[in-house]
Amino acid sequence: MNTSEIAKLDIKLLIAFVTILEKGSVSKAAEELNMTQPALSKNLQRLRDIFHDQLFIRQAYGLMPTARANELADLIYPIIRSLQELILPSQLDLSKLDRRFRLMIDEGDLEIFIEPLLSYLQQEAPEIQMSINAWNDSYLEPIIDGKVDLGIMHIKHTPSSVRSKLVGYMETCIIISDGHPLYRVDQPTFDDLIQHRVVTHHMKPYKGHSYESIEPKLRQQGYNVKTHLETDSLMAALRAVKQGMALVTTRSVGELCLNLMNANKHFHPIRLLPIPEKILELDEFKGRHPIHIFWHEHFHNDLAHRWLREKIIELMRNSPWMHRE
Repeated sequence: MNTSEIAKLDIKLLIAFVTILEKGSVSKAAEELNMTQPALSKNLQRLRDIFHDQLFIRQAYGLMPTARANELADLIYPIIRSLQELILPSQLDLSKLDRRFRLMIDEGDLEIFIEPLLSYLQQEAPEIQMSINAWNDSYLEPIIDGKVDLGIMHIKHTPSSVRSKLVGYMETCIIISDGHPLYRVDQPTFDDLIQHRVVTHHMKPYKGHSYESIEPKLRQQGYNVKTHLETDSLMAALRAVKQGMALVTTRSVGELCLNLMNANKHFHPIRLLPIPEKILELDEFKGRHPIHIFWHEHFHNDLAHRWLREKIIELMRNSPWMHRE
């Protein structure tokens, strides 16, 4: 280890670097750090000498980081966050925690844990605020930008700045009402089902969802499966079921539909059917799809953030619809 080179760095230089990077201006960074501009310019020159790079290039609109500066940023930000952890309280007082957490999750996955989570927060962390939205075409951008605290869905790959953890596996099912021609058939086959109209709840806008891999395999076997309705609206899906369409969704949504149907006399009786064996043979997950929770690296050691994500993981894994294998 070249300790003589490391000794040239100090915390103030690292803070100066990230502040100039964020502000895009030495004068604005100096104001933010309560320093004089000449003093900060001197720190910048020391950084340039240490890293043997200009680091920032003057443009008409401000300072533009060099390629080397962007590389350094990926290394320096985790160091700054680790140093911040040193001065954070070692214990979390949930009763006084006043913070808004933003989640992105679709309805089928949300149903797994939302009721016990809200009950827990009401009792233990009454000042917590939650913002929950479904996924949209922006995909991981809100996570990467730090605008969303936690994302939950099946995801195969994340960028290096995003951490993920496998929570478990969610079972899928098919819902039909007494308006469906196969309602009274005890064990309808896949061939029986595809002869009738189909609705899917939460067809994902990202690559990697199950239907994307199964549909081409079905076509190779001569099946032309048409999804007559794709929706992220549970009410639209339920109305389609009432009209005689078969709904493909998660088991948690299936149980929720059963409860809604039983409580509302205007809905038709429904049945939950297992995914046909033919589909399971083509599905790499065999009808049980992995669910991940993921967050940006800069939240990883955040005490309150860690508490919330661990609580959500606990509640999801305790759900009767979530399988560990």
